[in-house]
Order: sequence, then structure tokens, then C-alpha cells
Amino acid sequence: MEINKDSDLMALHRAIVEAKFSEEPKDGPIPYSEILANLSNQIFDNIIKTLKEQNEPEQAEHWASIRGLDSEWVGFENIKKRIKETEVWIDLSEKEKVDLIKIICAPFQPNKEQVSELLVCNNET
Repeated sequence: MEINKDSDLMALHRAIVEAKFSEEPKDGPIPYSEILANLSNQIFDNIIKTLKEQNEPEQAEHWASIRGLDSEWVGFENIKKRIKETEVWIDLSEKEKVDLIKIICAPFQPNKEQVSELLVCNNET
């Protein structure tokens, strides 16, 4: 299945963001799904590509600029909450924790400082 209409891609993006980053997710495993993280990254990339192809460079640039994770966004607190709820966190290596952080944050991309903050947020009491 190929979806390349920007409105359809944006609708899919909104649905995934709502499912992954809502305060109380209806389906607990969704934020931790690697396949959903990969799909959400692909959709985000396709939104930017489609906007460029439709000669909408400002919109494409806007979408590219919001790819970075915003620490002020309410979803960032929900990401911290998901990490704190991860029972196996203590058993993961640092690399596995970073990989999981990227999955939980997708399609948004945390910077190094955010990754460092997220790595220790499960240590807080």
C-alpha cells in the first residue's frame, strides 16, 4: 500500500501521535512498538517528501523543523512517564535504553541532552 497524499499522511501521523503520546494510552504496548516507531518515522519522512514534491517548501521546512523533540511539549512528560513505567528498564544496557528511548519518542528525535535526561528519569524516586 502506498500513501502519498499529504492529508492522508498527516491524518495517519496525528493518529499515531495520539496513540503513542496520550496521557492515558488505550493500548499500553503501543508506545513501545518498534514497528509502529518505524512506521511513524516513515510517515513523517513521506510527509516532508510529499510537501517538497508538491512545491510547498515552507510547509516541508516546517515539518522538518518539528522533527526534533520539544521538551516543553506535554508529550515529553508522557515519554518520561512511559520510561518510568518500563519494568525491565533496570535490566537493559545503556544501548538498549537509548534504542528504547528512540522507539518511544518516534517519530520525534530527541537530542543528546534529552536522551541523557530520559536515561536517568527512571532512577528518580
